Amino acid sequence: MAGFITKMTSTLLDFFGRRHLTLNEPDQTDAGRNKDSMPMVSYAESPSLYVFEQFKVATDRISTIREVNQLVKTDLRFKMTNNRLAADATRGGFRIVVSGSDADRARLKKKGQTLKRLTPGANIAQQVIDDFLKRTKLQAKSKEHARVLPRDGDLFLNPIVDLSAGLVLDIRRAPALTIKRNSDEFGEFPDIERAFSQIDPRTQINTLLEIGPPSTARTNFALFQMNHIRWMEEETEMYGTSHYASARATYKILNKMEVASAIRREFRSVQKYNHRLPEGTQEKDAIEYMRLVGLIDKHGNPTRNAHLLSDFVGTADVKVLTGDANLDQMDDIKYFEDLLWLNLGVPKAILTAGQDINRDILKVQYPHYLETLEDTTDLLEYGDTGSFSGYRALVDLQLLLAGINPDSIKYDIVWSDKSADTSAERLERAQQALGKGGGKKLITLEKAIQEIADDFDIEDPAEMAAQLEEEERQNRLEFAYTQTNKSSDERSASGIRKMPENGAQLVTDVVQEDRPGFDAIEDEAKDAVLRFFDAVYRRMTNAEEAVTDAEEDDGPVDVDEVVEIFEEAWSAEEGGYRVGIVKQMTKTSIMGAERAVQLVMDFDRGKVVDPTGPETGIGVKPKIVKKDIHDDLLEASGERIKGIEETTKLKVQYLASKAFEENLGWKELMIQLKPVIVDATRAETIAITELSWAYVRGEKRIYRDAGFEKVQLNEIIDMKTCPKCRARNGKTVSIDSPEADLAHPRCRVSLLPA
Repeated sequence: MAGFITKMTSTLLDFFGRRHLTLNEPDQTDAGRNKDSMPMVSYAESPSLYVFEQFKVATDRISTIREVNQLVKTDLRFKMTNNRLAADATRGGFRIVVSGSDADRARLKKKGQTLKRLTPGANIAQQVIDDFLKRTKLQAKSKEHARVLPRDGDLFLNPIVDLSAGLVLDIRRAPALTIKRNSDEFGEFPDIERAFSQIDPRTQINTLLEIGPPSTARTNFALFQMNHIRWMEEETEMYGTSHYASARATYKILNKMEVASAIRREFRSVQKYNHRLPEGTQEKDAIEYMRLVGLIDKHGNPTRNAHLLSDFVGTADVKVLTGDANLDQMDDIKYFEDLLWLNLGVPKAILTAGQDINRDILKVQYPHYLETLEDTTDLLEYGDTGSFSGYRALVDLQLLLAGINPDSIKYDIVWSDKSADTSAERLERAQQALGKGGGKKLITLEKAIQEIADDFDIEDPAEMAAQLEEEERQNRLEFAYTQTNKSSDERSASGIRKMPENGAQLVTDVVQEDRPGFDAIEDEAKDAVLRFFDAVYRRMTNAEEAVTDAEEDDGPVDVDEVVEIFEEAWSAEEGGYRVGIVKQMTKTSIMGAERAVQLVMDFDRGKVVDPTGPETGIGVKPKIVKKDIHDDLLEASGERIKGIEETTKLKVQYLASKAFEENLGWKELMIQLKPVIVDATRAETIAITELSWAYVRGEKRIYRDAGFEKVQLNEIIDMKTCPKCRARNGKTVSIDSPEADLAHPRCRVSLLPA
């Protein structure tokens, strides 16, 4: 067993100390460092004074750590900063995922990616690491580590290793004050089997004068037995620097000013009284007077709070002395307090949420704060430039003990997201991207689920998306089936023949079936609206000469004249727009009419009939006349465009009035008007709305011809459906009712015969 342990120790030292072993390899002709073949720079400014310089550095470090620790315990600002920084950096903890393992496959699945094949040995390594984390509770300890590291400047982690069992049993934090790093002036360890030593900083302080392993120590640690992480590491320095070291000087000044301010308020905030005794008053009489009014006790000592007494009884003449009137002037204290927060490194507003917060400045500071959190976790994970530093070195140690070469295994330490967004905000953003409230759908359902997968512990976004889509499809089918049965029952009760089961077809989402052709028409309609808006704007721009003739050069615009020019430009271009948009509206209206014909025939015969095929069976197939539909839409478009014109005119009038108040000329106004008039988003909304309105109008035309007086509202139910449309879905209304139409712009309603 002893031989096995010796061999294992050598393996660990060879792996983690291979750099040092190479640098310290004896030369064939000269014992000691091979300086001739590998010359290295010394970190000592003066080799002869290096010992004393390192002693001063070490003792100053001990003094700094003690002072900072006391500040963290006694001052709330230091304590809050230290705790908040650690808590935010490690919130949610971390997990370790070995590439090519089942855990990696699950992680990639959440991102919508796939793992082609598992890597041999990856699952074994994953199990070793998972057991290691469970034994050592490293994830739970990470918060304390993130708190101690910036506070002390150094984090020393001692892995408790059972070499015979090949296990890291625990990871314990060593007090930074007691650990001595035994490196030399070249930054190397002369003896990697005694790379670190634990000393008593009170009784063994002289060991700090020794470069390398000390002659006396409480315990010595091999390189792999002490994991050293340095905060704000300097390559030439043995130890790190406390994050709060620079804040001490500012704190001392601020503390004195705060104490002085408190004393000033206590002693100078109240009114004082000058007691003038009669001429010839003897000392004993004055003392007796002071005792009578409560300024001193019977022993002649000042009474407690004597300076606060304000009411007296006696024969003396009392004169009032006014208190300090400038106690609220504390700009000097505010300056040093702001300077202290700057030294602490965490934006004051994040911790205090107090007054005088500039939201714009905080918006700039917060991303930098998140970067600080990332830097903290990166330092814990990767450590500094030392050979055995950071969490990854500890994981590699466990892999080596388990007989796995860490160089052959790739793994990721995945920390929880440090985004400023809450889970509710991420959910809202995903819903908006899916087109919530009638907006345009920007991402797929699977991508949206990937964005919120961690918040809701969804392991397979693709599977979840498929499940949701299937549920939505089933809901539509169930709703259609319910409505079909309802209509059949009503007709059966009124003597109309019931639809036979073997010939029945469920009515699904009507507009959804026509959507492929609908989308293509939408693009052409949007271009027509956008061309119209652009033509109106260009015609207004060319009217500049007419405006400038009527007013002085560079003078303000005339609001009424601007509105008049707009109306003239709109009227001139309106005819061409109506022809273009009606052409596209006719296409969707015919689509709606053809779908309505099919639904009417289904309603009458109980089976599907091709609306373009020959009439078969009973009933009369409604006729579609394209010219009639076109003429009807052309006539109706005149009224519909008035609403569009009125809305645009109000926007033009508002900007013209604003331009007049700001003394802007015609050119400046036209620059402001362009995004208002030539609005691509608005053009798309108008195009979609007009096409949908024409679709519904084509349906109504067929239903009226077929004798239907009522229709059933059929809404598309998905994440974009608004509450109003969701509520009225399935409702039966009169075909001439205002409800039998679009509920709002971009509404996707269709009508079923009822």
